[in-house]
Amino acid sequence: MSPRTGRTRGSLLLTTLLVAGLGVEANRLLERLPAGRVDLSEDGLYGLSPVTARVLEQLEDTLSVHAFFTAEVESGRAAIEKARVEAQLEELRALAGGRMLVDVRDPSVDSQAELDARTHGLQARPVQASQGTGVSRQLVHRSLLLRYRGRTERVAWAEPWTLEADVVGAVARMLRDRRPRVGWAGESFDTDPRSSWQLGSFHGLRAQLARRLDLVPVASAELEAGEPVPADLDALVVVQPLDWHPRAVFAVEQAIQAGVPALLLLDSVQMHAHAEGQRAVHAMRGDPPSPTGFEALTRAWGAPLVPGHVWDAGWAGRRGVLVAQLGADGRPTGSARREELRTPAVIEVAREGMSATFPPTAGLEGVAFGWAQPFAEAEPPPGVTRLDPIHSSDEAWVVELVEALVKDASVLEARTATLRRDPRRRSALATVLTGSLPSPFRRGAPEPLDLIGGGEGGGVTDEPVLDGTPGARVVLVGDADFVRDRDPYELLPGLDARSLLLFENLLDWLLADEDLISLRSRLPRTRPLRDLLEEELDAEGLLDAGLHDTVAELSDRARRRAAAERRAEAARWSLMGAPVGVSLGLVLLFGLVWNQRERRRP
Repeated sequence: MSPRTGRTRGSLLLTTLLVAGLGVEANRLLERLPAGRVDLSEDGLYGLSPVTARVLEQLEDTLSVHAFFTAEVESGRAAIEKARVEAQLEELRALAGGRMLVDVRDPSVDSQAELDARTHGLQARPVQASQGTGVSRQLVHRSLLLRYRGRTERVAWAEPWTLEADVVGAVARMLRDRRPRVGWAGESFDTDPRSSWQLGSFHGLRAQLARRLDLVPVASAELEAGEPVPADLDALVVVQPLDWHPRAVFAVEQAIQAGVPALLLLDSVQMHAHAEGQRAVHAMRGDPPSPTGFEALTRAWGAPLVPGHVWDAGWAGRRGVLVAQLGADGRPTGSARREELRTPAVIEVAREGMSATFPPTAGLEGVAFGWAQPFAEAEPPPGVTRLDPIHSSDEAWVVELVEALVKDASVLEARTATLRRDPRRRSALATVLTGSLPSPFRRGAPEPLDLIGGGEGGGVTDEPVLDGTPGARVVLVGDADFVRDRDPYELLPGLDARSLLLFENLLDWLLADEDLISLRSRLPRTRPLRDLLEEELDAEGLLDAGLHDTVAELSDRARRRAAAERRAEAARWSLMGAPVGVSLGLVLLFGLVWNQRERRRP
């Protein structure tokens, strides 16, 4: 080997080592930088929000995140979700710039981790996984415990789509000097969910709210007796007030005038669900429908509450009914099965019914209301701005308050057919009032209710009355059932992910925390699959068909259903064949062009 060749090989080896060293050092430097990614998804869910960066920048000490994750997850879907959550935690850690530590432990194999999780109320959840032709059930841990400056927050179940909002919300709460104090009035605060579900309670909603704020019970009896609403509240929630005394209404109104924002769920229909049927509580007691007591107040504010509920044929929702099982002898066996019934009394508000300009409803998919009372159109008083962020469809009417729920689809159809003779109009299911709200008590405050002397307190006092104070904020919703605990049979609407999201968004808007609203509203858009058979049956009018008494009608219905099934099958093949045909056409076109090009070569 010549000296020149040796020098060349030495230079090549040295160059290779230098390039490798530069690559290793560059990789180490890049690992310290936040991961740079461009979110090109339609929903924009795979990139961190600027709100997250602003909140994490406020950290002055180390935020410890203890992740309790089951390492070996049998369910494929759950394993993918776990991997996505771990990737999100790594992104948040990188964004925090060294002020966030993530500790991942598996309670199923680590006894200390199991003790820590159990101490803070973090439990495993059952997850099903397919195993061949069978299904297995595994208890899976996927929860977080956050610690910062002696404060702790929990994420009971880490979901990929809500993890950013859950973590950032928890950090924001720990950064505050104190938790928000929210008053709770109306429905009894001490309702036992184990024994009172039949009449409905709001235990689940209160449990969710208690994770992030301090709930303060405000008893209507104390307000009636002359006690004011506590002055240190950050917001006030009034849930389904029924026949409130004017003095209690006055106390709430004066708190709003004093600057306490309020969320009022005004609903006169309290449904009772049990195995035998569904009836309104006032009908069970033999009483007429109770007014809320806030009617004079909403009229003065320019948003009168209509005495009735919305019947929406355009966005008719579904509720459960129990159908008794009959034996071979035609007698009831004592058991029943649950079936879904489409009823216009339950309103499945679509995305189009949620205002895109109001932050709490912008981006939401919708919500289910039950027997919602509307707010009439009215000109707001001078100095008051009114916005209706939630409304019914254009095919809706206002009917009398319901007393009992029917189980016959034909009866519902007949009532809708009768209502179609009347003008249809869209109804406001919620309204937002801001500005200088006029007081209906400007002539004098109502006398307190004298429980000892037995007086009704119908006079007025000479105490000062706040009137038209600038900056008042009130949200009125004509339904309370959408956040009520679901009954065991799931016959009636109740608290679910959509309704909780709407309620928390409204409350955060009143608390002026719009950053959390924007984070929670970043949810994947619902993209339902087309049911071609349902579309064809709907075109034939077979989905809402009632009872048929004659053989000819039954035969005609069967013939039309068979025709609808044939059209649905043809449409299915057309939809599947179109992309395949286009793909094959492109491949053939490419092949022809390539063949012609090869032939022209010399």
